[in-house]
Amino acid sequence: MKLRMQITKDRDIRFISHLEYVRTIERAIRRAKLPAAYSEGFNPHLKFSLASALGVGVVSYTEFVEIELAEPMEVELAAKALDKALPRGIRVLAADAVANNTAALMAEAAGASYVVALPYDKDISEAVEAYNEAESLLFKKAAPKRKEKFKEIDVKFYIPKLSVEQRDGKISFSFDCKITPTGSMKAVDLLNALNEAYNLDLPVEMADIERHTLYKMNKYGKKVSMLRKDAFKM
Repeated sequence: MKLRMQITKDRDIRFISHLEYVRTIERAIRRAKLPAAYSEGFNPHLKFSLASALGVGVVSYTEFVEIELAEPMEVELAAKALDKALPRGIRVLAADAVANNTAALMAEAAGASYVVALPYDKDISEAVEAYNEAESLLFKKAAPKRKEKFKEIDVKFYIPKLSVEQRDGKISFSFDCKITPTGSMKAVDLLNALNEAYNLDLPVEMADIERHTLYKMNKYGKKVSMLRKDAFKM
């Protein structure tokens, strides 16, 4: 049996690293005394995983953790126990039980929806229209671990369309971003690509980034929840 839980990375802890986030969840699983399974071998570790790494500074209401259990446990009891053991900044929102042979979280995650807000008082409608009509938009991002030091990506492959709202000197971008087996794309890279392609001068360092949903695709190519409709809600 596996427990799949929707959790948060709230604003209070948005600047901790992904590794520290993972370690915090692991410690909470131990404190909650969930009957989690361990790997075999010289250095056994808890069998749990997250769906998708989240960038530093990004708030999320839709992270998912999956915990393999050594013995069955009621979903509601497990969710409440973990929620109580988690520190401020991480909350359990919903929980579900999935079979052990269910595809791994990272394999199921197909995309995420974001809202990015920042101060900006210039009209951006022409740039957004041009972006939405473009077939591709190539952008070179830094890749310090690669021999070439840069990696060229097609922004439109990951983010096909943008929706924008401007009001009171602020701008808000809403979009879906694909998640693939070889990676995804950061919201800050989108903003940098827009600046480069359309000379926008968006203040990227002031961006407030939120991940609102994480979803998988069904056999018909439609977005669906990572949890069943009858999953336990906190």
